[in-house]
Amino acid sequence: MMHHKPITIFLLLVFFSSQVLSQEELTLEEAIATGLDKNYSIRIADKNYEIDQNNNTIGNAGFLPVIDLSAGKVYQSQDVDLEIQGAEGTFNVSRDGAKSDRFNADAQLSWTIFDGLGMFITKDKLEEFEIAGELSFRIALENTVAAVQSAYYRVVVEQARYGVLEQTLELSAQRTEFSQSRYEIGKGSKIDYLSAQVDYNSDQTDLIVQREVLQMARVDLNVLMGQDPELNYVAIDTFTINDQLLYEDVKEKIVSLNPQLLFAINEQNIAYSEYKEFVSLRYPTIDLDVAYGYGTSNNDAGQLRSSQTQGWTYGLSASWNIFDGFNKNRQIQNARIRRETTMLQKEEIELQLLGDLRKRYSNYVNSIELVGLEKENVEVAIENEEIAIDRYKLGVGTFLELREAQQNNVDAQTRLLNAQLVAKLAEIELLRLSGNILGEQGGYQIGR
Repeated sequence: MMHHKPITIFLLLVFFSSQVLSQEELTLEEAIATGLDKNYSIRIADKNYEIDQNNNTIGNAGFLPVIDLSAGKVYQSQDVDLEIQGAEGTFNVSRDGAKSDRFNADAQLSWTIFDGLGMFITKDKLEEFEIAGELSFRIALENTVAAVQSAYYRVVVEQARYGVLEQTLELSAQRTEFSQSRYEIGKGSKIDYLSAQVDYNSDQTDLIVQREVLQMARVDLNVLMGQDPELNYVAIDTFTINDQLLYEDVKEKIVSLNPQLLFAINEQNIAYSEYKEFVSLRYPTIDLDVAYGYGTSNNDAGQLRSSQTQGWTYGLSASWNIFDGFNKNRQIQNARIRRETTMLQKEEIELQLLGDLRKRYSNYVNSIELVGLEKENVEVAIENEEIAIDRYKLGVGTFLELREAQQNNVDAQTRLLNAQLVAKLAEIELLRLSGNILGEQGGYQIGR
């Protein structure tokens, strides 16, 4: 029974592979669409963007008046002793449990009609905050699209690696069976047979390890898509590398379109608005106040038994703080410093982005060159393996030659897959840096 163990295990692995192939298929477009719909970073950024939109109103900026309504009624019950001086002399009024009540209702409007143009500056700042929310939302979109693409292609590569190892295991199984047959009929050595078993077991281990690597890659993609990490699928898209990206074109787009850089510029605008807000505090504030009141009073004791009042109250008020311990000056100085800081931060981000561009583009160009070389190596390795198989079957080649050719083929295909993945990831990152990755996705654009 031991002689048939490698073949039995191989059949089980073939069965597992057929189960993988029967899984649901997933295209890159479907993965991106799912990520854009369910990714938590996007959904959170979307909610924050909604808040920034809701805050951008003329009321929040201080343009509109404030209107308050108030009303109340009070009841009293008191023992009263009064001495009242009348025209005919003094007389006393005494009553136990005298009841009285008062009712008041007021409507008041307060409206700041001048505050050193502060309300206009605040409205501009709210506009900038809304733009910041939109840029944050866009950054989340672009990062998610780039991350989903990268994770998807990792799954594609790990699937391909799994396929390479499957082919290697199949060849090892055939070699084991062949060496076993030759050994049993006395034409082969036991060393060849045992070596074939060892190599088969090693290839089986590699395939099991690769199965785990593939599953982890699927988990990472599921998390980015906001899905159950246990979902299984087959990534069916193969990838081609766009080798036409030009350094100067990407650099120009970074300066004009990169959302991180645009966000830094937006921070400058917000800092400038805050600076102008503090400057506006040096001016007086003028308020318009209008009120309408209605009131009644009833009293069981006393000369004034009941009364009723109603009418308007209105007027202008002005206030002007002329000294506050130099706090305004301090706030203005800090706001000016913050604005200068945002300028430095923008320059730093731009420098970092250009540095990333230089590194990624070098990586991109070199990887594309490596892909061409590795394709040639794979062709040679496959041909070499085929020759070694034929020589081994004819009995003129050794198992060491076959194993070496087999391993060279695996290594060449692995290097090719690595070079293709590195080149593709560099391409994705260049598109993300250029702020153009959404435009490359067949119509995926910012939109609610």
